[in-house]
Amino acid sequence: MTFSEILVLFLALVIAITLVLMLRKLFFGRKTKIQIDKKVNSRELFEPVGSENSEKEIPQDDNLDELAEEGILDSSPEGEIENVKPEMLTLHLQNTEESKFSYDAIKKFLGSSSIEYSDEGGWFKISIDEDDSFLLVNGLNPGKFVPEDGLLETQVMTLIYSFKPKANSVSAFSKMIDIAQLMAENFQSKILDSDRNNLTKQMVDHYSQIAEEYDLNNLA
Repeated sequence: MTFSEILVLFLALVIAITLVLMLRKLFFGRKTKIQIDKKVNSRELFEPVGSENSEKEIPQDDNLDELAEEGILDSSPEGEIENVKPEMLTLHLQNTEESKFSYDAIKKFLGSSSIEYSDEGGWFKISIDEDDSFLLVNGLNPGKFVPEDGLLETQVMTLIYSFKPKANSVSAFSKMIDIAQLMAENFQSKILDSDRNNLTKQMVDHYSQIAEEYDLNNLA
């Protein structure tokens, strides 16, 4: 093999390696946030049909104790708040034992952001629009912070959205994801699904589909 042939092979190898590295960086070098396909929105795609609807009554999130009493919120043997009803979507934010969520830090975070919220006495209601909201609660029993008892920290925070007839559940879940991501970044925590596994794009799509199906079944 001549020197010129060796040189050509060497240059071809360099070019091939460069292309592989460029493609790898293009497709795998950047982490993207979990997003919901905003095209999936029943309130924009469909007009209401019919004025009367035999809607199933769904407990509202006006009071966390009422949710617990009606069996919508339950707890696992480890004391974690669980979602046990299909008409709710639940996400968890988990921190480390050394870096817990604190009541004051969460209030400071919410107050310094553009998030509209209200402190309901140890747990929070996050407003989505004028008629819709979701809960942000202590993910461990008793489901809220209790300052008078010195319960001011937790390792798990839970976001709970209760489906409501005539609401835009897909849009609400999208906002819940956005706020969960903001909190995860601010508190260096992990976002978990309702089964406390790491939240994946596939599960986000699955939850979004559940919300879409609920909206389609409750058009009014």
